[in-house]
Amino acid sequence: MVMAGLERADRGKVIVAGEELGALNEDALARFRGRNVGIVFQSFHLIATMTATENVAVPLEFAGVEAARARAERELAAVGLAERRRGGEQQRVALARALAADPAILLADEPTGNLDDATGAEIIELLFAKHRQRGTTLVIVTHDAALAARCDRVVRLRSGRIEGAPSPCAAAR
Repeated sequence: MVMAGLERADRGKVIVAGEELGALNEDALARFRGRNVGIVFQSFHLIATMTATENVAVPLEFAGVEAARARAERELAAVGLAERRRGGEQQRVALARALAADPAILLADEPTGNLDDATGAEIIELLFAKHRQRGTTLVIVTHDAALAARCDRVVRLRSGRIEGAPSPCAAAR
């Protein structure tokens, strides 16, 4: 949440894509996210009264993207939902929404947490495939050791601290 600019850091600096997030106001943070970050939430965060196409298109429309609906339909097709634009698997819709703005950073927060094993495996394959195809930085938050093992780098957090990182006192010595 801090890396996406959705939460503020308690202390220190957070620099993402060359921007110090703590220095940005809420409007600037929203613009930063729109340009740089796609987020796949564990609980999807889709608008239930909207179609899949609308859920993907609305953020693009807010960002002033031309032909937002056409782009939304292309992204839905890219995640296997070409024929199911009136509904479908919520996590695929959420992934299409996250990818639609062509972000440099794709954040996935427990992307398989609410899915059965087979669907979860499909979503993970899709995440890694889109990461490779688009050259995005993929950051996955997970408790799944097997999923973490597939990543190029693993950072473990315990009680809000990076495990194995020097303590502030040790760094000052």
